[in-house]
Amino acid sequence: MAAKKKAAKKKVAKKKVAKKKATKRKVAKKRAVRPTQASPAVAELDQRIALLRNNLRDLTEQAAGLSGASTEELMSNRIAEQEAKLQLLIKQRDQLTRR
Repeated sequence: MAAKKKAAKKKVAKKKVAKKKATKRKVAKKRAVRPTQASPAVAELDQRIALLRNNLRDLTEQAAGLSGASTEELMSNRIAEQEAKLQLLIKQRDQLTRR
């Protein structure tokens, strides 16, 4: 009986993972649909956005490897600052592409 429950749980977990992957692909396709003739301002914003995303990824990895209350607070503040900048750039890019 326990084996059946484990098998059922694995099946549900696999479905969840597949659903998440499908959602990510849809989101990626939506983001990829942009005008072919992007203005230089939009291209620059895209580069800055990519750079900020890489910075966030690096900061997250660093935070995972560090310990200590003061270090965690510092990393948390840096991550929050980078996320705020990222949201601002995305908003600016969206405003430029709507025109």
